[in-house]
This record gives sequence, C-alpha cells and structure tokens, in this order.
Amino acid sequence: MLTLYHYWSSVCSQKVRLCLAEKDIEWESRHVDLFNDFDHWNPDYVKLNRKAVVPTIDHDGRLLIESNVIIEYLDDAFPDIPMKPADAYARGRMRLWMYDSEEIAHKHINTASYNPRHAVRLATRYTKEELVEVMSGHPNPEIRERVVRRAREGVPQAEEDAAYRALDALLDEMEESLAAGPWLVGDMFTLADIAMASYVNRIDALPRPEMLSPAIRPRVADWWQRLQARPGFIDAFSFPNPVAGDPMTR
Repeated sequence: MLTLYHYWSSVCSQKVRLCLAEKDIEWESRHVDLFNDFDHWNPDYVKLNRKAVVPTIDHDGRLLIESNVIIEYLDDAFPDIPMKPADAYARGRMRLWMYDSEEIAHKHINTASYNPRHAVRLATRYTKEELVEVMSGHPNPEIRERVVRRAREGVPQAEEDAAYRALDALLDEMEESLAAGPWLVGDMFTLADIAMASYVNRIDALPRPEMLSPAIRPRVADWWQRLQARPGFIDAFSFPNPVAGDPMTR
C-alpha cells in the first residue's frame, strides 16, 4: 500500500499526485492541513517528515520525503509506465529540469505566491503580533526564519519583482528547450514535465499569467495546453479542497 501525505493545493503535492496519476498507481490519501490546524507541525507528522513539509509517502512502511526524490522513486518502484528516457544524455537533461524546478521555480514561486495568497489569508485570522508568535513555533528552523520575517514585514516589492524575473528567465529556457520536441527533453513525456507542471500551474493563477501567453512564449503555451488536457493532469489537479473556509485556489 502507498499512502501520500499531502495538501490539496501544495505545488509539491500536486507534482507527486500527477506522477501517481500518470503512472496509474493506486494510493491512499492523508490530507495534511497546512493553514487551519498546522498539521505539518504536529510532532506525529514531524516524525514522518523531519522538515515539517508536504508531501511524504509511506510505501509499505518505508518513508520518503522531497517531491523530486519521490517521483523518481515512484518511477523506479513502478516501472510499467516509464517516465525516464533510456538515453543517458536525455535522462541527464531531465534531471537538470527537476533540479531547476526545485532550485529556481519552487523558491521563486514561494515568494511570488505570498502576497496575493498567504498574506491575505492569514491576515483574516491573526493580528500581526499573533502571526509572528504563531510562525515562531514552526519546527523547521530553515522555514521558521523565513515565515517569521514575512509575518513581520511581508514580501517587499523588490523581492517579489526579482522572483518574477527569475521565473521569466526559467520560462525562456523552457521555450528554448521545447524547440527540440513537444516535451521538455524531446518526444517523451518525462519526470521533467511532471516536475515543472505544478509551478507553471501556479504562474497561471498568479497576477501575471501573461507570462504564459502564446504571443510571448508560443511553445510554452502549447506545452501547457497539451499538459492540461492529459487525463493524469485532470485527475491530479482536481483534488478537492477539503478545508472549509480556505480560499486558496488551485
């Protein structure tokens, strides 16, 4: 049995759900409420995921964290529908996209998402002082420093603009890469496409969706339309919001 601990609109959770759907793997859901109950801070969950983030998988009692690690594990453990190219160079390019999805896309999507999403949502529940106190209890020291700073100061406009510039540059790289084939590393739909899908989905929902315009990046726009039409995408990204009162979309 494979159990996924996830949050409905978490980009990393979406990435793993997409891989599970594309590979037609059966799984059991354990929804982790990140914003109402802070379930990921619960000591029982931290025992599963020392970083206090989602997702986590439990495959027959064996735990794995980090979404890119998880999707590569899933492709190895369930090889019937392969998501990695056989060619060594193409596989290397796939892993570079997986790396960039974490090193570039995740970091800057997190920044760009804060002001229109988290800040508004949390401000309806806490005063600024209460929010700083709550965020100070985050069990992950790396994340705690960032969330406490944002609780005090928000995300400065210059930092948000820098995040969008980095995302623009990454989308330009996607546009160039897609010249060689319909998917990010050529003719085959791979973990590279899965790794980038949730971040492009979030860009589409943020205040600058024109970044995906066919007039600006026609190949990325075409890739995105084709990816959204895949049954796996529809299954993974239509996971319902089970948290009453949570306004976060997608």
